[in-house]
Order: sequence, then structure tokens, then C-alpha cells
Amino acid sequence: VRTPFYQLLWQKDQKHVDELNQALAAYEEELHDTFFGGAKPAMIDYMIWPWFELLPALKNVGFALNADGKLPKLAAWIQAMLADEAVAKTKVSDEIIQKYVNSIQEGHTNYDIE
Repeated sequence: VRTPFYQLLWQKDQKHVDELNQALAAYEEELHDTFFGGAKPAMIDYMIWPWFELLPALKNVGFALNADGKLPKLAAWIQAMLADEAVAKTKVSDEIIQKYVNSIQEGHTNYDIE
């Protein structure tokens, strides 16, 4: 997921959108319950969450999760994660994520955005 994510940041085109969707399809196939860990979030869910937390920042480069309807379980997982108490308490705001992603695109990644 990381490679197509960053490729899409640097070059907005349908090819990279398709590659990201293809990479995400592997997660869709592995999701057999509400969470990857089962009925409740497990360590795996919390470990991969930070990457998925970044996805909404890609809307300005033409990416929307499940836009083609092929990732419904993953879209539901994201909503379930957002409803999880631990995620809700620690979630980085969309504004800060967007600033972080913008700094990557501008070529001077800022890890200390507040």
C-alpha cells in the first residue's frame, strides 16, 4: 500500500489510483469479520490503522476509498475503527493529516505539525 500511496501523491493519474485500489484489494480479501482480529479490534487492526488514517488526504489527488464499490468490507472496517474508543481518543485530525501530506508533496516532510 505504501508504494502506490506515495506514487499517487507525486503523480496524480488513474494508473496510480488503480494500483492503490489493487493493493487495498488484498486487505479486502483478508477481512473476514468486522476487524482483522475478529469481532473486536486486535493488535493487527491497530498496527495497520495509521496507514488507512491517511487515505482521506488523497481525495485532492483523485482517490476515494471504495469509489468503485469493490472494497465494501474495508470501508466498513474503517468506520468500525473510527468508532473504536482507542482510535477515537488518539486519531490525528484530518486537518493535521492533510498538512502532513501537503508537506510531503511540497518536498519538505514535516513530522511536527500541531
